[in-house]
Amino acid sequence: MASFVLSKILWGLFAPANLLLFAMIAGVLLERTARPKLKKTGRFLCLSAIAFAVILVLLPLGTWALIPLENRFSADLPDRASGIVVIGGDENPDISEARGQATALDSTRRYIKMLEMSRRYPNARLVFAGGSGKLTRRTLLSEADVASEIMGSLGLPADRIVFENASRNTYENAVFATRLARPQPGETWLLITSAAHMPRAMACFTKAGWNVRAVPAGYATTGRYGFSLSLRIDEQLRLLTTAAHEYIGLVSYRLMNRIDSIWPEQNLLPPLYSF
Repeated sequence: MASFVLSKILWGLFAPANLLLFAMIAGVLLERTARPKLKKTGRFLCLSAIAFAVILVLLPLGTWALIPLENRFSADLPDRASGIVVIGGDENPDISEARGQATALDSTRRYIKMLEMSRRYPNARLVFAGGSGKLTRRTLLSEADVASEIMGSLGLPADRIVFENASRNTYENAVFATRLARPQPGETWLLITSAAHMPRAMACFTKAGWNVRAVPAGYATTGRYGFSLSLRIDEQLRLLTTAAHEYIGLVSYRLMNRIDSIWPEQNLLPPLYSF
């Protein structure tokens, strides 16, 4: 519990958008002091924050940061699959309860991919892993409850799916799903999550003893490095935040021995360039 709370607090401090805001606030406060050195530091922080924002407007930094994550794994489909596990993402129990209908955005792509794979492998076991990644919960619903309703509307057979609803992060997704599914040596499972999240997910499930094949569901980039005027600081900041979350997650998980490698490999895609 302590590590989970600490991770949420630290991410709140180091998320790119928050760092940008903190730098501007600190810069303004320091610039108003009477000490010349502090005023100089404050001016530097303000100018640095402005410069970074301008760079985000002009260059696709978020896209460039996300490409290595999304290119790390491509779909790796075996002839036979013992099971399929999909990781929850942005299911929102609070909004779902308030609006009276299940709500998810990016995760819907994962459900659609799971539906596709369940038809390709009709005898495969199906597992959903996802509880709630929030520090506080205002509803009794979990990500699994929301996922179950959406999956049912898509035509996924609910009686075939085992729902894990206690995990709060990727590490717990793997550990708790292992207790439910009990994957056996020699079995091959498909792992479905977003392309950017796949490296950390693969590392966690492999560490937990699964023989998993990557099936990315949902890309935010073309996978090609190129130069173009961004002109969308909101979009680039969003992509940069996603990338930073994954890179920090990989490093922290390795430091905590939750994964065996910061940069797991299976079927690495070569980077593409189009300058």
